[in-house]
Amino acid sequence: MLNQQYELLDFGHNEKLECIGGVVVRRETPSAPGGKANGVDWERPQLRGRVVGEKYTWDGISPSDWCFDAGEFELQLKATPSGQVGVFPEQSVNWQWIKDCPADLEGLKAINLFGYTGATTLSLAKRGVQVVHVDAAKSAVSWARANAQSSGLADSPIRWMVEDALTFVRRELKRGNKYDIIVADPPSFGRGPKGERWKLQRDLCHLIESLSELSRGRCKMLLLSCHTPGIDHRQLRTEVENQFQFQSGSGASFALELRTKANKSLPSGNCFRWVAGKS
Repeated sequence: MLNQQYELLDFGHNEKLECIGGVVVRRETPSAPGGKANGVDWERPQLRGRVVGEKYTWDGISPSDWCFDAGEFELQLKATPSGQVGVFPEQSVNWQWIKDCPADLEGLKAINLFGYTGATTLSLAKRGVQVVHVDAAKSAVSWARANAQSSGLADSPIRWMVEDALTFVRRELKRGNKYDIIVADPPSFGRGPKGERWKLQRDLCHLIESLSELSRGRCKMLLLSCHTPGIDHRQLRTEVENQFQFQSGSGASFALELRTKANKSLPSGNCFRWVAGKS
């Protein structure tokens, strides 16, 4: 289903051209280096996003019924002032990983930090996982709840929290709460609902240490990804394994990417994931 819902058409000169849920989108992004391919029509996007002055602006209007069908769930899409549209297609490999996990996840407790519009939360909910979905932006949490509704998962055991991630984790530790599944996709920079400042280069090790305590003695699955230049997947793996000290199971670190039909690869972040038992 993903191949029908998303295609990276081309990228270069700090722009990328995509077909997302049937809508051709051209948007400015600093992570799209190199030149553009010959023979690709960049001039007829339905939506175009770019930075004008200090603001990200869009030419065109998002279709009112624009959505992304991921197979097991549906994400409602729209152009936002941050330059995002509500889906990160490079994460589809992780949604599939959760779907294909041979372990029985039914009834396990998961925390999903920086959960955005809820794709991974919904992937877990489809497996019967009880999920605490945390994001500092009230608008993102409302969007994720709407996605659960449109995906037929409104009655799933999902707890929606508008919270600063580190603040929430530390509060859960004080409460003595524990989780079986850890998911986090932290941004490079962020601000919590009470003005808390997040900086990945400074706070990542503290977050991983706290998450290891939050799942100590019961961790069954972990998924950590980020999109910050200077932090690669090997570093992610080292940071996690130093804190979690897994005794068994299977882990893998890798670079996230998107590819055009011409096999041009667009780096799209890094990831480490681990599962108890056979992966």
